[in-house]
Amino acid sequence: EANKKLQEENASLKKKIASNFISIDSSTVKINDTIRKLSFQEIPATVINSTYNYPNNYFTIDAGTAKGIKKKMGVVSSDGVVGIVYDVSKHFSVVKSILTSNINISAYINNSDAYGIIKYENGNPRSVQLTGISNDIFIKKGSQVKTRGSAGYFPAGTPIGVIESITPIEGKPLWNITVRLKQDMRKLRYVYVIKNLHQLELDTIEEKINELK
Repeated sequence: EANKKLQEENASLKKKIASNFISIDSSTVKINDTIRKLSFQEIPATVINSTYNYPNNYFTIDAGTAKGIKKKMGVVSSDGVVGIVYDVSKHFSVVKSILTSNINISAYINNSDAYGIIKYENGNPRSVQLTGISNDIFIKKGSQVKTRGSAGYFPAGTPIGVIESITPIEGKPLWNITVRLKQDMRKLRYVYVIKNLHQLELDTIEEKINELK
């Protein structure tokens, strides 16, 4: 009960953090005498069932549509990214773990313009791969890897992990980058579901881009 109370307090405090807001041009928009509008909210939940030793892993949380959770919402712990909501009922949700081969989270290397896609390929529950980065880009071991913010699942800059190893891929102009996860998925219990208050707007405009392809 104490942990749940702390989760709720943390979620409430995070609503007040400046980085969770987007700036509104006060010359054209004025909302309740303020110039900032909340962009993300966090809904606390507890993991009640989970796996970590399969090629594709999932976990169940004790929060569903009754708390405003929908499919494709991002899920984080206090340490970093842990998954994306896959299915929802009234009181529960199943989350596709970051330890899943087709999760495809867009990520970047801190202090670098290099970005790629997170994949789970090595079967080790403590690490994932950062794919798609050209081997002519200098990459430093120990660099932090964070979310890029595309698709709107997570705020940009949400921690994922640190670069553990870098090797060239034979026959391809790419790096094989292993990222050690900030969150040990074997110990996952308390999480926050990310609600992007502008997700519909993002999805709508990106659908128009897809129509042009």
